[in-house]
Amino acid sequence: MTRLPSPRSPLGQAISAAVLGVSLGLGALPQPVRGDERPATEQRRWDVPAGPLAAALDQFARQGGLNLSYDAASMQGKRTQGVSGALDAAGALGVLLQGSGMQAQQQGGDGFLLFPAAEPVDGALELGAVSIGGTRLGEVTEHSGSYTTGAVTIGKTPQTLRRTPQSVSVLTQQRLDDQHLTNLTSVLEQTPGIIVDYTDSERVNYYARGYQIDAIQYDGATLAQGSGGGSFIQTDSAILDHVEALRGATGMLRGSGNPSGTVNLVRKRPTYDFQASGSYATGTWDAQRYVADISGPLSAEGAIRGRIVAVHDDRDFFQDARMERKNVLYTVLAADLTDRTTLTGGLEYTELEATGAWGNLPADFDGSPLDLPRDTYLGANWNRWDRNNLQAFGELEHRFDNDWSLKLSGTRTHYRLEDNGFKQTYISRPAGATNPYLFNVQVTEGDGGESEQTNLSGLLHGPFELFGREHEMVLGAERIRNDSYASATANRQNLLTNVDIRHWDPSTILAEPSIPITATPVLTRTTQEGAYATWRLSLAEPLTAILGARMSWWDYEQPATPDNNYSVDHEVTPYAALIYDLNDTYSAYASYTEIFSPQNYTDASGSLLDPVTGEAYELGVKGEFYDGRLNTSFAVFRINQVGKALDDPESANPCLPFYESGYCKVAGGKSRSDGFELEVSGEVLPGWQVSGGYTYNTTEYLKDTASNTGNVLRSTDPKRLLKLFTTYRLPGQYAAWTVGGGVQAQSDTYARSGKAEARQGGYAVYNAVVNYQFDDHYSVQLNANNLFDKYYYKKISATGIGYYYGDPRNVSLTLRAAF
Repeated sequence: MTRLPSPRSPLGQAISAAVLGVSLGLGALPQPVRGDERPATEQRRWDVPAGPLAAALDQFARQGGLNLSYDAASMQGKRTQGVSGALDAAGALGVLLQGSGMQAQQQGGDGFLLFPAAEPVDGALELGAVSIGGTRLGEVTEHSGSYTTGAVTIGKTPQTLRRTPQSVSVLTQQRLDDQHLTNLTSVLEQTPGIIVDYTDSERVNYYARGYQIDAIQYDGATLAQGSGGGSFIQTDSAILDHVEALRGATGMLRGSGNPSGTVNLVRKRPTYDFQASGSYATGTWDAQRYVADISGPLSAEGAIRGRIVAVHDDRDFFQDARMERKNVLYTVLAADLTDRTTLTGGLEYTELEATGAWGNLPADFDGSPLDLPRDTYLGANWNRWDRNNLQAFGELEHRFDNDWSLKLSGTRTHYRLEDNGFKQTYISRPAGATNPYLFNVQVTEGDGGESEQTNLSGLLHGPFELFGREHEMVLGAERIRNDSYASATANRQNLLTNVDIRHWDPSTILAEPSIPITATPVLTRTTQEGAYATWRLSLAEPLTAILGARMSWWDYEQPATPDNNYSVDHEVTPYAALIYDLNDTYSAYASYTEIFSPQNYTDASGSLLDPVTGEAYELGVKGEFYDGRLNTSFAVFRINQVGKALDDPESANPCLPFYESGYCKVAGGKSRSDGFELEVSGEVLPGWQVSGGYTYNTTEYLKDTASNTGNVLRSTDPKRLLKLFTTYRLPGQYAAWTVGGGVQAQSDTYARSGKAEARQGGYAVYNAVVNYQFDDHYSVQLNANNLFDKYYYKKISATGIGYYYGDPRNVSLTLRAAF
């Protein structure tokens, strides 16, 4: 929830009084009636379990069809013993508030005003951020207990899912906890519409709508996770409040890239009230995970507050000799410099020791998988892929008297391989081999891979009036610089020859060799600058138009080889959308977005080709129910990527002096992605949370090389994809129990290389969870993944060593404490 100006300021008092007056007036108006709504004076059966008071009040309001008005910030850190049994609304609310320091005053038939018990009723007018109706969610998902959110921030400013005219999925903290999703890869494996692909065990790529997601964001700051020679570590979910994934072209948000989408990781922030939590999880393959999270005020009234999260994650894998040891420390401080100005800064440090797997299992000569057990690891127990990531960030936000706000932010990130942190075995099939199980073994050692990235941005946002209607404007600018060093490597080939991998033992296969590295890492620098503006125009009561444009400057440098430098200047990226409110629940929308991707190719005249352009068209309908606690969407989309460099057969061959061999280039390529998506997230009925989506996607190279034209972009991406997870808190005397489950299902995929073909039929993997809440402090949770122990490959490849088994059945047991 966006925090309004402090109640200590005159503006804060005026807003508080006005909003509270509206809330009291609304209490007398007819409210939307749900099937379980009854008069407040009538006794009914209540079933609200113990837990955080804010979440309990939300559930209480839904069960009774009531309107609660209260200071949302005053509920932080407060808990309740719950209420169960037959009572009228006032009596049940009194039980719910016992021991919380809060009291209630009835306002009309079904409205209640909540305020601190030590204050008289008149003092309620001094409250700060008042929430009208206890069922409205905010931006923060922590303690909400929900599988949806009241607002997403991936579009630079907070907007509800319904008011965001593109496909957006949110995985809330409750969803992350319920499914025990511990890192970014496991989160995106559960995110609708996203495909997770493995270059190897440590370099993981994400795809949406046929194109690679080539950057992610931390609180809106764009970072390239693929740079730095495999030094990126998958972000730990313990530091995250929620994850937002927007699919389609996102040039307005981040400048250059593919028309695939953007993933925004929204981190936890300090709270005004003290809270502390900890968890311990143990599971299959000797998994041990410890998490501690402490947050609260460091000065009177929380003007200065802080938070610290620490994680130790120690686990092995189902493959022999594979392991991973991770430590995370996240600290963040926030200070209210004035009633309207807040300064926030933090550090995030992660270190990882991992054996890694530089490739996985090989294909047979015909592309089919070899008959190898799932625990096969074609590496040595001394293999390593050790690295650390450090990120520092700062943010200054000021809220003006006229409801405008200014936010200045900076992020500095350093991905780094440890000294001699990379050493991997790799197998290759001998020339002329006739036995598919015989391979030669080489070892590669790497050093120096790293990436230093800086993101600086400024954002000005606020309302304005024009033609008697209120509109919104966003003005922004940012600068992104990435200094990346690929790891310097050396290798020794054919240390072993004709090894039968059916008898591979990681502990004895090969003694660790010493491989001197004489090369030095090569620096590449990418700098991107951009300025943008967006107008959200209220054309009529049901119709909103969004218009925007971004101007970008993009530079690529190789200081050691300046002839490879190139740049793109004054690249304009447009954005346009219409949102039409069909009624109070549904909105229809249409949007057009673009993104550009620079390319270093020249035409016959020696001119640099224009960037490849991604064009995304989307039509959809979104629904918002129960004050936003349930969101649904249906979207159809088309993406065109145009301008890819192709050979120009009318040019000379070789195209001197630009190319020593081959034709000059022309920007003539075109590819397309079409499909539709269905999604639902939130509370369908009291206690029943659902999150998931179905995607249907077809792709095609419309004009490309002769071997590509007419084929799909990625044959290993399924045409049909379903991801769904749901939980239900049992009613009545069983309210301490929550049960749930989910499924990941996809259609068949294939991969071809020459005459070799790998193919996998459609499959489904099922997961389950059971949670028991002992009291308002302690709980235990059991998760089971791949419940029926399905044998499947999470990646297939017709050649090389690109088969990856999916995880076998595994379980985890988590103990949690919260205070």
